Amino acid sequence: MNLEEWNERYRSREELDHEPASLLVTAALSLPPGRALDLACGAGRNAIWLAERGWEVVAIDGASEAIWIVREHDPGIDARVLDLETGDPLPFDDETFDLVAILFFLHAPLFAEAKRLVRRGGIVVAAARMSGTFAIAPGEVGAHFEGFEIIHERESEIAELIARKR
Repeated sequence: MNLEEWNERYRSREELDHEPASLLVTAALSLPPGRALDLACGAGRNAIWLAERGWEVVAIDGASEAIWIVREHDPGIDARVLDLETGDPLPFDDETFDLVAILFFLHAPLFAEAKRLVRRGGIVVAAARMSGTFAIAPGEVGAHFEGFEIIHERESEIAELIARKR
């Protein structure tokens, strides 16, 4: 889908998932609340869950309607419209976040950005589909995080990773 199609989907509020990703829940519960970055946040299910648990959250998505929903639900979340596919560095200093989430959005350069933005001792949570149009290859997610402590890695229909920066 292009951004306008995503905006229309969010305008209609059809099929919005309100439950946080279980992988994110598992990862976040291993850390005290800190600063989190939710990339391709959609309507904010993960960002909202983190904020409700005391995290300071920055949520980014290219769909303006999705960001409007996040802001409407929790004005305390720093929700920003930003095209994540430009290849430009994200507008944050190195090692700014305790947790970086990239869940079900595949744009490989974001893995390098996640590595740059997560603090030492912080974690990156990533999940991508392994089939379909925007699929990740077997072993690809883990390969991006060489040098990190791999806390969780599983591949089936979904490639999942939780990695801690050393």
